[in-house]
Amino acid sequence: MTETPMDGTPPRKGPDARDWFAPPAEQPSDITYSGALPPPIPTAPPSVPIPGTLKPPTDLRVWPPLEPEGEDRSTQPFPALRTNRQPPPAALAPVPPPAEAPAEAPAETPAEVSAEVSTVPARRTGLLVGGTVLSVVLAVGAPTLFGYQAYKYGRPDYTVHVVPPGQAGVWQHVSWRATVEKIKDPTGKPERSDRQWLKISATRTALDAEGAIRHGEPAEVTFTDRAGRTWQVEMVNNETPPDVKDNKIGTPYRLEMMGVVPPSVADEVEVVLRPSTYRDVPGQSAADFVKAAFTSTEKDDQVLRFRR
Repeated sequence: MTETPMDGTPPRKGPDARDWFAPPAEQPSDITYSGALPPPIPTAPPSVPIPGTLKPPTDLRVWPPLEPEGEDRSTQPFPALRTNRQPPPAALAPVPPPAEAPAEAPAETPAEVSAEVSTVPARRTGLLVGGTVLSVVLAVGAPTLFGYQAYKYGRPDYTVHVVPPGQAGVWQHVSWRATVEKIKDPTGKPERSDRQWLKISATRTALDAEGAIRHGEPAEVTFTDRAGRTWQVEMVNNETPPDVKDNKIGTPYRLEMMGVVPPSVADEVEVVLRPSTYRDVPGQSAADFVKAAFTSTEKDDQVLRFRR
């Protein structure tokens, strides 16, 4: 059986019956070259001959122009040079003598001239001292005045309404009452000799519809003695309804507050109550509330002082 190479093509027949991968007949069987090698490919000469020297650049500076050779370009100041230059003729002209003063004008003595000259530095010193004092006054006084005005705006002069013992104080359609009593330490701690707990029992009563919408908690409540010292108190109970519709006209609502004072003034301190200017108008929008707050002329400076 005859085998065919590769893809089944039968081998060649005839005078050129060589192997499948044999070179063609015109190519010699020995392809080894034994002649002379070709000359090497010439390479480009180097840009700078070695050994050799670099050529100077051919470009020239145009601006700024070159300085002359040997000129000193230092920035040190030059000393004054002695010259033979003469001043101008006007400076060399003789000064004419001063004209004689009239006989009726008395000549000034050297003492008067020196006194007049000495007043100039004194006057200048006075102006400088006065300017310095004015600057200090403005620098110190302006912030102080601004701070005082801000303090007065935040804490205006209160208008005090004195309430006799056992009576009610009325302000802006609301009737207020307040009593004071001694109590033990509500925290349960042992009693101390340097402090005394006091309890304030107050009531607020709306006298009409305007008083019913003024149901806000008091803006400030303090204890005050005869010397003007004050002690803060804390609200512990407020039975005032938060809604206007629940505030009944003529019904007293109870408020309880507590505070601590020195035992020496526990029997004389008085209650100072500053009512709030808050008005809870039914159906009022937020925009109207803000507008009324900015346009209201009512001041938060009315105080009720309850005597004991």
